[in-house]
Amino acid sequence: MKYLTIIPDYTGSCVQDDFDGKIEIDRLGLPSQFVEEILSWHADYRGIIPLSDNQRLAKMDVIEKLDNKGLKIAQKLEDLVPGGAKVKYFSEGKLKFLEK
Repeated sequence: MKYLTIIPDYTGSCVQDDFDGKIEIDRLGLPSQFVEEILSWHADYRGIIPLSDNQRLAKMDVIEKLDNKGLKIAQKLEDLVPGGAKVKYFSEGKLKFLEK
């Protein structure tokens, strides 16, 4: 059982092992189509990371869509990680953990 967090990052992986730190997605043994889905979502989310609080408020509709997709990805990740996983989701746009 792995304990993971999805957390958008400006320069690295968006998946972190809660005990060992950042982990490259391709090391998790996931289907390639799902890896592409995560990478695409993460690329879209990177545009939010450098924004100020006021800029984030102005883009809250975009952040909401990205977070909804991220929560679905977190659920899929739990189901697809060989050996199972518990996955938390951190919204970089809202700067807080969200419940799945």
